[in-house]
Amino acid sequence: MKRSSEQILTEWLVINCQMGDVIAMQKLLKIWYPKLLRYAFRQIGDQQKSEDAVQNALETMSAKLNKLKDSAAFPKWIYQILHHKCVDIIRQNQRQKNIVNSYQEFVYSENEYLLNSKTEDNLCFDEMVNHLPTEIYQLVHLYYLEGLSVVEIQQVLDIPLGTVKSRLHHARKLIRNNLTGD
Repeated sequence: MKRSSEQILTEWLVINCQMGDVIAMQKLLKIWYPKLLRYAFRQIGDQQKSEDAVQNALETMSAKLNKLKDSAAFPKWIYQILHHKCVDIIRQNQRQKNIVNSYQEFVYSENEYLLNSKTEDNLCFDEMVNHLPTEIYQLVHLYYLEGLSVVEIQQVLDIPLGTVKSRLHHARKLIRNNLTGD
């Protein structure tokens, strides 16, 4: 798979962060914070709690970044950390509110979802996937927007590989139906 300039820049910044470059860390956060916040918000549905999840993930990232051996694995690694932080917050919310299905019952307004504005192509993509179920959206986001492989997604979400593949297939079918109006 061809690597984008952003992927190469991320790898370079990660290596520099591991060497203690504070400016590289600031640049890395500038690139990744909006992506992580958008992903967390989609999972949690609450802006403040999404920011908390991202903050927790970034704290873990800064503490353990030196242990990351392959800078190219950073996207998978950080999304895996964030996914676990989101799950922790969701479980905490469920205990506090005693609502079993709160994770899948949130609704997004277009303005909140587009909080960290994207390019026109990504806006069209967002319109196509905006109404997908959360577990399907996770896969589509990680696979198409972040370029993670199905194996990396399986590791991030901690679900069977066959489930990842079948959900991606189902997502493609749903998007195709949305495009054709079926």
